[in-house]
Formats: sequence, structure tokens, C-alpha cells
Amino acid sequence: MHIISKILHGLAVKGIICCTATAVFAQTQTDDATNTFTPYSLYGLGDLAKPGIAYNLGMGGVGTGVRTPRVINFINPAALTAHDSLSFMFDFGIETQNYYSANYSAGEKQYSAANNMNIHHIVMSFPVYDRVIVGFGLLPYSSVGYNIQRKENRDSIIAETGHTYYQYTGEGGITQGVLSIGVPIGKRLSLGGQAQYYFGSIDRYSIVDFEAGAGYSDLTSGQLLKVGNFGFALGAQYEHPLKNNLMLTVGATYQFATKIGKRKIDFAYTTTGSLVDTVAWNTNTDDLMSLPATVSAGFSLHKFDRWMFALDYVFQDWRNSGFENQSPTKTFKVTPSHLLRTGFEWIPSRTDFRNYFKRCSYRVGLSYENTYMRFSGHNINNISATIGFGFPINRWNNSVNFSAEVGRRGTTKNDLIRETYMKFSFSFSVYDIWFIKPKIE
Repeated sequence: MHIISKILHGLAVKGIICCTATAVFAQTQTDDATNTFTPYSLYGLGDLAKPGIAYNLGMGGVGTGVRTPRVINFINPAALTAHDSLSFMFDFGIETQNYYSANYSAGEKQYSAANNMNIHHIVMSFPVYDRVIVGFGLLPYSSVGYNIQRKENRDSIIAETGHTYYQYTGEGGITQGVLSIGVPIGKRLSLGGQAQYYFGSIDRYSIVDFEAGAGYSDLTSGQLLKVGNFGFALGAQYEHPLKNNLMLTVGATYQFATKIGKRKIDFAYTTTGSLVDTVAWNTNTDDLMSLPATVSAGFSLHKFDRWMFALDYVFQDWRNSGFENQSPTKTFKVTPSHLLRTGFEWIPSRTDFRNYFKRCSYRVGLSYENTYMRFSGHNINNISATIGFGFPINRWNNSVNFSAEVGRRGTTKNDLIRETYMKFSFSFSVYDIWFIKPKIE
């Protein structure tokens, strides 16, 4: 029992992947059928998805103050009123993710890489009365995916147990079903509301595998989290015309805090040959995690069908989320997050039917986030740059949109992990005019 306590104490002290925990960072990290693959998804609800579709993502994720009749902007429900009152719109997207992680711990360089591809979103919108527009769909909220392995390197433990191996595995994620409504108030002001239903599951496991013949039982422990709850957000946008055919739009959203967990099971069992002995099995529906209130504000300045510049700021206070209670290491702390994102779109000439590329949209963006993660007093920051393109198809506003994002999260200083990632998003936007009464002569 003394050596088992020593092993478990070492895990608790070292953590799993960060700060002094990075001694446990993946010696090997292999990609299974997960919807993400990043060691940072080990904490909280996993790797949080950027909101929006490829249109937004190509401009750094902006959307709070963006109004356009060409695509569906779910970041601010008030933006739905920008759609034509006779239009039906549908958007389907996929995303590929590529991660490269590095850690320099105790003079040793460790690397890992992984990639995957998944369906990103399915959304649609249509009018229900005059200029009142409704939209609904499925969007990602977070994803968990990691497979971290290491071999015991403490001589005192190897001398007693032989070679011992540790493995940490997580998978799952949270999806949100959304129902939005946008209502115009006069000519300039629009208000919106959005209801979300969060659902999904997150499974996390850790395994201590002793060498055969050492006389110790292998130990497996973990946590199963079932998610299912409602959320609600409000949004507003106001348009103000300027000189030279310019339009200024300011917007804001408020997402109410909500409990996210439905049921959590903590378990542990030992394995000796074919014998399995349950050590712990606890079901909890009280001490669950929650999503914080979120405030965003932004603006856009655009010249109709030529160019647009947008800037957003997002604040979330995660300190009451309960993430620290579920953390595998005491070095992990939760802090408020601050996100600044900006983007620009340029369309050379939307009406030039002789030159196809002049009708295309060209987008760029930047994003900087001081995330909610802190390890031993060091915050994890996330910075990225994006580009995007919109390729018109046939008539109306049918298009194929593409975005690419290159970013870096964390650092190799202070025994932390630096993660470089590349994400590619494709979405197919279908636009049609419905609800037209035919004229009979």
C-alpha cells in the first residue's frame, strides 16, 4: 500500500500535463475517432469551440456587430433581421483540425501531433411574420480528446514495482441546439433572443499499468459526465448611416449563466488478471459544473457590398464554474477570460459578371484571448490569425465559404505546453426566395 500511495501522491503532485505536470505530457499521443485532440481539453468542459460559421471564422470570429443579408450570423440573434423578409437560408459546415504540441520539461523535449475532421454545424433561418426572422440549428460548444502516455522514471518506484506505465484518456464533447429570433424595432434597432439546449457527454480515464509479475493490481479511475440543460441569451444591434454610403452597426449580447452538468459518476477499479474489483462508484447530481454569464460588445463599419471592418470584445467570469473541483491537478486554477477579435472583408465588385474573382469575398482576421486557464499562477493565452474566402454560386446569395486559422496557445516556459494549431472550415450556404405569391393573369 505504501508504494501505491507514493504513486498516487506523485500523480497528484505532478498533475497530468501542465506546469510540473508536463513531466506526464504525451511521450506518444495517438489519434482515435475523437472530435478534437489537444491536451488542454483535459480541463473543464474541454476545448471551447469558436462560435460562428466559416463566414465569421474567416474574420477572426467577429459577429456581435456584424449584419449581412448573405449568411446566417448566430453570434448575435438580432442580426437575423438583416435577412430579406422572403428569404430561406441554410448553411452546412465541416471543420478539420491539426494540432502540434511541444513541452520542454527537465531538459527533455517532447512533441505530439494529431488531426481530425468533423461536421461543424447545420443551421437555417426563415421569416415567420413580416421582418421577424427565426433561425435554428446545431452548433459545437466544446470537445474533449486526448490520449497521454508516459513511463515511470522514478528509480525508487521502479525498484519495487518494475516498469510502470500511465495513461490518460478523454473523449466526448458538448453540442448546442439553438433557436433564435430577431425582431426589428423601427428602421434602425433590432432585438433578438436565443435559447440553447446543451447536450452531450465527457468521459475521462486514467490507468496505472504495473509490470506483469510485480504483485500489484492495475488501477483504472475516471469520471463520466452527462450534460443536459437549457441556456438563454439576448442580443441587440443598432444601425447608423454615415456619409459616403457608410453604415455603422453597434451590437451587444448577454448570455445568462446556467448549470451545465446533469449527472457525474466518479469511479475506480483494480484489475488482477481476469479479476475486476470495484474500489469506488459515486453518482453525483449536485456538485456540477456551470457556464458563466457572457458579455460581448462590438461594432462594424461597412460600405454596402464592398468592404467591412468589425471588432468584438467578449468577457466571461469562470471563477464559479466549478472546473477546479473537477481538475486532476491542484496547479490548475480558473480565472476570468478576455477575448478581442477583429476582421475585415473586401468584395472587389459584386455585380461584375465578366470577372468571377471580383465577385468573390476576401477576408482576414485576428484574435487574442486571455483564456480562463491558469497553471501555478501563469495564464494561458491564445492568439490566432485567419483568412477566408467566399465563392458565389449561381444566383442570389448561394456560396461556398472557406476559412483557415493558424494559432498558438500556451508556452514552453515554466514547464507549460505550447500548442500550435491549424483549422480549416468549409460551409455551404443555400439562399432562396420563398413565400412569393404568384400573379395569375
